[in-house]
Amino acid sequence: MTLSVELTGFDTSEIWATGMVDDYRDVLRTHAGAEGYARLVAAAAEGAFAGECPGGRVPPDVAELAEALTCLWYTGVWSGLDGEAAFLVSARAYAEGLVWRTFGGVAPGAAPRGFGSWAEKPAEAAGAGVFR
Repeated sequence: MTLSVELTGFDTSEIWATGMVDDYRDVLRTHAGAEGYARLVAAAAEGAFAGECPGGRVPPDVAELAEALTCLWYTGVWSGLDGEAAFLVSARAYAEGLVWRTFGGVAPGAAPRGFGSWAEKPAEAAGAGVFR
């Protein structure tokens, strides 16, 4: 969970609210393998993704896993490793992708807003106060 927070910039409650934590953990464990998963967790525990890594470098295979996990959180797509084909985890993963929350939107076709909703001002984007 801490790793997902560090990689995405969303807080723990926002990550849990997606309902995808267990699904994404399973995808990561399955496709990274036990050794890859353990290396990613160990790198995170050492602060590799919080700017505190002792060597300042993340091994390429661990960086690839972190990138795939970040992509998964934002889009619901596992981007694949070592030539593996990318795939959408589920329709729910698409709808819960963090990309939509970054600008206060919803996934197209995933949450009907009703007739005339396009004329309403969108909700404030997550973290919008940072840019003011």
